[in-house]
Amino acid sequence: MEKEQIHKALVRLGEILRVRRVTGEVAIFGGAAIVLGFDFRRATQDVDSLVTSGHGQVMQAAQEVGEELQLPPNWLNEQATIYLSKHRDFSLFKMYPSEGQFGLRVLLAKPEYVLAMKLLAFSLYAADVDDIQHLALHLKRTSAENLLSLLKHYYPNEHITPERVLQVTELARKLHAPSKS
Repeated sequence: MEKEQIHKALVRLGEILRVRRVTGEVAIFGGAAIVLGFDFRRATQDVDSLVTSGHGQVMQAAQEVGEELQLPPNWLNEQATIYLSKHRDFSLFKMYPSEGQFGLRVLLAKPEYVLAMKLLAFSLYAADVDDIQHLALHLKRTSAENLLSLLKHYYPNEHITPERVLQVTELARKLHAPSKS
């Protein structure tokens, strides 16, 4: 899903909720937070979210929006909530369809939080590596110590394996490597 497609789906979701006189709230993280918040990633497969208010109504309306706009069946899903930190760090992104009405309130994970989540779920999947590199550069957190510190801040009880430390150290090394022209 590209940025415009996500916006269109969220607008429609907000419209349906407004007609039903419901205010739902959704916290968005993962790839969708990157697509909506930055220009370096153009698309994501789905919208990783946590419905924090109006759960049943939001999920029902999301299913209707998916059918109407021919989106993947779980375009708005809560499957990645296992990666959420107890230190949830979201800020208001936008209200759909407009401010001050019933509808949909969307919160977006802050870049530091998205980076920590990506580091926790880190795989060698190219999109994950690109996301981590872009976020680390944007946040000026390019040393292994900075990245591991951020991970520990959001996930203080998480055991960080030696393999993960090596992955993060290698990634930080690449961030500091001179570019090949």
